[in-house]
Amino acid sequence: MIGVGVVLAVVLAWKGVEWWTTGRFEVETDNAYVRADITLVAPKVQGYVENVVVSDNQAVKAGDLLLRLEGADAAASMEEARATLAASEAEAARARAQLASLKSTAAGAAASLTAENDRLSELNAGADAASANARLAQDELARDRQLAERGFFPKAGIDTATARFDAASASAEQANAAVVSQNSRIAVSRTALARANEDLSAAEAAIASADAQVAAARARVDAAALNSGRFEIRAPVDGIVTNRTVSQGQLVNPGQQTMAIVPVQNSYVIANFKETQVGKMKPGQPVELSIDAYPDMKVHGTVDSLAPASGGQFSLIPMDTATGNFTKIVQRVPVRISIADEALATGLMRPGLSVEATVSVKPARN
Repeated sequence: MIGVGVVLAVVLAWKGVEWWTTGRFEVETDNAYVRADITLVAPKVQGYVENVVVSDNQAVKAGDLLLRLEGADAAASMEEARATLAASEAEAARARAQLASLKSTAAGAAASLTAENDRLSELNAGADAASANARLAQDELARDRQLAERGFFPKAGIDTATARFDAASASAEQANAAVVSQNSRIAVSRTALARANEDLSAAEAAIASADAQVAAARARVDAAALNSGRFEIRAPVDGIVTNRTVSQGQLVNPGQQTMAIVPVQNSYVIANFKETQVGKMKPGQPVELSIDAYPDMKVHGTVDSLAPASGGQFSLIPMDTATGNFTKIVQRVPVRISIADEALATGLMRPGLSVEATVSVKPARN
């Protein structure tokens, strides 16, 4: 009896020391489960399944081919888009060639107008000279007539002066007529230049329209290329394929779930602690995890983060205690726990497994 009492005392003392040094700082819960960010795989285009490459429970890497849809329609759409692009580019080239021709025409019209203006200046000078000659001939004729009346100038000279005056007048009228005609030609040249400028503006607008059509055709080619790539559905993340619901020959629609990929290598634990247990809990604290499926496996973890609200706040009908009878219920706060890499490397951390989590909230020593 003395020996039993000594052993019992030693055990009680050991348990007491353990509780004082460690146990009183441990917070545990069995309301915990393994979780993972499961990716649902769905096509972006409609089509018939040509081939399913993977099967359930198969491990895949990001970028691996999962299934392929029939892409004959996509190839035809691509060829049509390319043909439209080629036609648009040809139209744009033709519009630019026409613009270059119109620029040459406008330059010629501008040069012609300049030459006509120079010619007008020359004709104006000739008209001024012819008018001056006519006035001079008129003055000489008047002077000669006065001299002839006094007998100082012969009558034959009067006839000559009259003829000279008539010739000068005719030359002046001809020069003035040439100026009027030249003004008409200048007006025609200005009209031609204005029409050429209008044609240039129209050609520039046609080029802008052709460029817009080229851009739209290129966008259609890019869209067709993108759709062509979407007929091959690849794994977005590393993980294990599960819940495959598609088979060869099946018609699938955009957004229709075909399978799921579970990234077991990135699993974590969500532990729902009582609100009275999270007062001293903070990220970085060590966690001991006991997986119900593997009772002999000791898994280590770390507190990653605490939810900003209790789980009840995210329920379909959140609890409202403002009306009616009130019964206090201890709330649960979800805590995310990261699993150690060596445990994740085993591939046994399957989402949905039950877990018992024990968090050590013991303050760190300075």
